[in-house]
Amino acid sequence: MKKRNSIFAGIAFGLCATLMGCGDFPVTMNYTVSEPVKLDVIVESYITTLDEKGEEHVGTHTLTNVKMNYSGAGDTVKVHRDYSIDNSSGYLKNYMPSALAWRAKSVDFKGVDRRVFDIEGLNEGYDSLVNRLPMPKLWREQLLNPDFKPHLARAEKHRWEMQHLLTGEIPAKGNITKMLQEQGRLNFALIQVDSVVVKGFENRDHRRCLDYVVYLQETESFPYFIWEQHVNSKIVDAKYMKYKTGLKAEYKTSYELMIDPTTGVPCLEHETKVGTHTMVDPETRDTTTFFSLITTERMYNLVKPGEGEE
Repeated sequence: MKKRNSIFAGIAFGLCATLMGCGDFPVTMNYTVSEPVKLDVIVESYITTLDEKGEEHVGTHTLTNVKMNYSGAGDTVKVHRDYSIDNSSGYLKNYMPSALAWRAKSVDFKGVDRRVFDIEGLNEGYDSLVNRLPMPKLWREQLLNPDFKPHLARAEKHRWEMQHLLTGEIPAKGNITKMLQEQGRLNFALIQVDSVVVKGFENRDHRRCLDYVVYLQETESFPYFIWEQHVNSKIVDAKYMKYKTGLKAEYKTSYELMIDPTTGVPCLEHETKVGTHTMVDPETRDTTTFFSLITTERMYNLVKPGEGEE
């Protein structure tokens, strides 16, 4: 009888681990920030491309520190961000738009659920930074291209959408793609979400953080700066200097997030983008492709009361 009971206990434990997470699930997502939350955020990324032999070359390492403050007003979440310091290195350290956006002096966001409805300070801070950084005229013109500005805001909104993707009760660990589809939360215009998988809970920065991964595909029509790093830094043969048109990229992306389910304030993000890039010789119309890997980690560390105050 004892042996039989132990077998049933083992089965029950297995079901608990598989279906309910042994006490962690079900969990209800909440995006209400009742008290301000201050964070020190470290944003680090590596931008690499593969040469003609298939060997990977690290071209740029970006490393930026910012201070963030989350607060709430009703169903609106407000985020204030101040640039602190930058320690980037490599070919695109001062030229990668997605990294430069984190170096805008001061940025404010307001959002409800998945939607950001107000961004202030991003364009102005970005323009000010680009205008004072020493760089070739061609690069400055590219960075300040008004047609590119919407991409900066889109990147910020995209990150917010991923942070606020889950809603309501999450019943258990595992693949929740169908549930989110039925809730109408995977209807994005510029990206295709393949699946969303809840991994469970992780202890990060003294917080119990829900860990989930979004697997998606996205397209970019203007990966000019990846091309610059790949071709101008001599990763590939100089003949590809002519291939300046038809630039585009298709990414397969793994977007892992850990967030506090009681507030929706992030704990950590890890994003891996595997890119297939197309470029065309404008004279011969020959087409070729190359591959990139962009890995980004954003660590959201809590600032305890009294820390960082004069």
